[in-house]
Amino acid sequence: MTCQADSSSAGLRGLVIGLAVALPLTLAGCAVAVPQSDESPAVAYRNLGEAYLRQGNLPRATAALDRAVSLDPDDAAALQALALIHQRQGEAALADEFFRRALDEDPNFTRARNNYAAFLYDRGQTGEACEQLEQASHDIHYAHRAQLFANLGRCRWELGEVETARAALERSQRIDSSLPASHLTLAELEYAQGNLMRARSQLDRFVSQAGWTTAARQLAASLGDADTGARSSAEPDQPSRAL
Repeated sequence: MTCQADSSSAGLRGLVIGLAVALPLTLAGCAVAVPQSDESPAVAYRNLGEAYLRQGNLPRATAALDRAVSLDPDDAAALQALALIHQRQGEAALADEFFRRALDEDPNFTRARNNYAAFLYDRGQTGEACEQLEQASHDIHYAHRAQLFANLGRCRWELGEVETARAALERSQRIDSSLPASHLTLAELEYAQGNLMRARSQLDRFVSQAGWTTAARQLAASLGDADTGARSSAEPDQPSRAL
């Protein structure tokens, strides 16, 4: 399951929003001169922290985001960014705490809810992850809604809810038929249910979009074995010829 973190090709210079004070911003011993801006200091620190997070500089990201939260404890975006940092650092309890705080402050923060679902899924808390994805799926304006439904489909399938899983995966394809993940998961589901023709159709669509991945090759091999077995069982036994 995948997290939907924001990404940008712009460097730090374009991402940093200046503080409303004419002072340098100091992070982990590195002074960054920032221009004056109408943005609040809390927003400026949050933007800076998120920029460092995208670059993978976790110490500086943490310093900036801690400062943002000290200035505005209700900033859901800053809280969610801190949750992602703790998740990357293997601090599961802190990550869970910050995800919950972010969603308490903004229950409609779909990106945070999707990321929290991915965190729970990776922790083996599949049922809780499904519930978070269900809530997130109601946001019709969420940019990554097709991926969200694909994640929900896999999540429901792992709980043994085949029909619910199939419906979620088909919904993902109706939203964006070019998303490979939904086709592969649905192919695997249909194969597991013995629907070989449906599985082959979904696998063909996946391969046309993403190529022959390891998972696709494994499924193709399984489908080949299943087809061979089906043909063998359908052929009548031939009587042995007397010598």
